[in-house]
Amino acid sequence: MGCCPSRICRPKTKMSTTVSQFAKEVLHFSSQYGTDGNVSYVVPNLAGPSTIYPSYGDMTAACVFRTYGPWWELAPSSQPEIGRNAKKPYLGQDFVDLWYAEKVYPTEVRIYETYHPGAVVQIFACEIHRDQAGQIVNNNVRWQLLWSGRPQVSLSDPRIFSPPLRKVRFASNLIRLVVHHQHLRYYTELDAVELVGTLQDDGTDLDAVYALRMQTLSIRSQDDLNVSPSMAIDNGCFDMLPGELIQLIFSDLELLDLCRAAPTCKLFKKHCYDKLQFVELDLQPYWHKVNENTLDGLAERCQHLQKLSLAWCGDWGSLSTESFSSFILECGAELRCLRLSACAFLTPNNISVIASKCPKLEELDLSSVRVKLDSDAFNPLTTLSNLTRLNLYRTRITETVVINIIRNSPKLEHLNLGAIQTIQSFDNVVAELVKCKYLLSLNLWRARSLTITGLGALSEGCKNLQEIDLGWCVQLRGTQFSSSFVSFVQSCRKLRKLFLTAVRSVSNNDMNAIAAYLPDLEQLDVLGTLSVSTDGVQRILESCPKMRFCDLSFCNSMSDMEIIVLRAAYPKVTIQRSFVTS
Repeated sequence: MGCCPSRICRPKTKMSTTVSQFAKEVLHFSSQYGTDGNVSYVVPNLAGPSTIYPSYGDMTAACVFRTYGPWWELAPSSQPEIGRNAKKPYLGQDFVDLWYAEKVYPTEVRIYETYHPGAVVQIFACEIHRDQAGQIVNNNVRWQLLWSGRPQVSLSDPRIFSPPLRKVRFASNLIRLVVHHQHLRYYTELDAVELVGTLQDDGTDLDAVYALRMQTLSIRSQDDLNVSPSMAIDNGCFDMLPGELIQLIFSDLELLDLCRAAPTCKLFKKHCYDKLQFVELDLQPYWHKVNENTLDGLAERCQHLQKLSLAWCGDWGSLSTESFSSFILECGAELRCLRLSACAFLTPNNISVIASKCPKLEELDLSSVRVKLDSDAFNPLTTLSNLTRLNLYRTRITETVVINIIRNSPKLEHLNLGAIQTIQSFDNVVAELVKCKYLLSLNLWRARSLTITGLGALSEGCKNLQEIDLGWCVQLRGTQFSSSFVSFVQSCRKLRKLFLTAVRSVSNNDMNAIAAYLPDLEQLDVLGTLSVSTDGVQRILESCPKMRFCDLSFCNSMSDMEIIVLRAAYPKVTIQRSFVTS
């Protein structure tokens, strides 16, 4: 039967089932407040349904990242920005990858925020295929941005944050949240993340087509490889400018813009390919775009590369160990700074290549690199004798290897050994630091085997320390703790940051020593130190005029009213007071 001319024919609408699901598993993340394998304040708490909302407050069952606020950026250990992003730093400070049971076309992501909301700045979906054993079937991984926005400062209330999402043309069960918490007054805490989507694609809009085209733009664009002979030779007013000025103008372009400008004309290509434009290279903001072709295309331009960040790059097969090693073999001779935070692709062979081909390396960041690196993998790093900054947070390095690295790195200034569970005796490790006369910052966060013996060793050798984190070093206790601690602050009088989080033995006597011997102190954390009173804190605030941060959360010997009085008396100091709702 033919169509009736008076009726408008419309295509049939596909019926699609809507699925709502909570994360089945946390696959990867950059940092956490808690300890791996534990259940308190760890990122894996994001797996499963909501258990906290609509309560608001500091809850151990929440997902909590390691830092917040500007304080870590103001500390002596803060990493300076590198490359073109130094003027406009990437917003992402932490991330978490969430795996869901069923693939859907995302229509909504509901983030249950139960303490200091407003940290999420990006939501990504990933097209990926894994077999029943969890292995990636192919390396054709594709990320698409679902939403991005500025950091928010919200009221002190829980909320379900569900921003409008862009449509995607693929079904996904892997979601990445990127968070920025530098603007927040205290730790952000997340309860759960609910993914809502349809089982069938309900159509394509122009935004989705445009997003797909943008996704296919590699940093190594094919149009960038050759300039057509028919391309205009007339470069306009640029021909009137000195080459040095053109270089300066191009140095202000972001990396993707620099790559896109290259095929414009021969003059632009010359300056876009100039090796001096690639002395410092920060690829972290483009973690979702970086793949093997990226490194291959950049290698020609990075012959004078001195600083490189691949932090967060290469997950789920987008970078192979071979492609990374090839890049380092070709471009690593002059490297002085290499940041590989949370790079899951790294293997022992990569570490060997770094150690052998980057002899000038001064800064190395391997924080949260855990997947394929066991203790023996770090042995080659003992040959890097020029290291001044080393970050091994959450790695599986052992006591013996750390000691050998320290013995061969006399120039060390910044060392992060936080949350390492494979070191049997931190006292033995710290004893070696006596030889590190230039050490400025030392992070021993959750060094559970550190005792007053190790604290005594620090007193003997590390007199130039400006920062130390002894948070959750639970073996720092006993009748001799106070005398050991007083000796420590008497020796390390240059301290600007001192974290004693949950070191239960800290008393007013120790607070008096801080007031007497640390006039330059700017940051102090005595969270959970039950014997510290308001009088002890006030002595420090009076004696340390540079003080700007003091965490007094869960110090039960001080009342809320006393905290209010201290805040009024010292308005230039951020005095923290976390709480738990009943």
